[in-house]
Amino acid sequence: MDALIRRGRESDLPALRDILNHYILNTVVTFEMVELSLENRKTWFTQFSEKGRYQLFVAEEAEKVIGYAASLRFHQRPAYAPSVMSSIYLNPEHTGKGIGEKLYTELIDNLRDTEEVHRIYGLVVLPNPGSENLHEKNGISCSRTSPRGWLQIWSVSRCPYVRTSSRKITLP
Repeated sequence: MDALIRRGRESDLPALRDILNHYILNTVVTFEMVELSLENRKTWFTQFSEKGRYQLFVAEEAEKVIGYAASLRFHQRPAYAPSVMSSIYLNPEHTGKGIGEKLYTELIDNLRDTEEVHRIYGLVVLPNPGSENLHEKNGISCSRTSPRGWLQIWSVSRCPYVRTSSRKITLP
């Protein structure tokens, strides 16, 4: 069955929260330290629009949300406004099927149409071959790999490196 890619809706938030909470509880890839509530996701959802820098797409199979890709604020300083951070998570039962690539393609194509975004960034906690391949397939190439010392404020002993990747979307 092919996944349907569409814009995210508020009614998707319980599924999106559950997907992300799986990664919070079982991995270090989210950089979150506590499970997220539905209220937290409702606040998070308010940043998205159909034409702006911050957009949300979901993958759905058999009317069930199985993943999402979003563009988020990269940095609070105004000069970074044309840059966005990507976030992509799939239900673990649906990884490795090309769904992430379809989500990323939809997100990037829509960001290009806004003419407000010139670069998209992704952070990948290493090792994570699936995420590394996903970013590379979508033209988000490695900019830098940082040792764990960069993450000491979070005290993650299981996370040796973080890879920062980026892709130019439009000319500034």
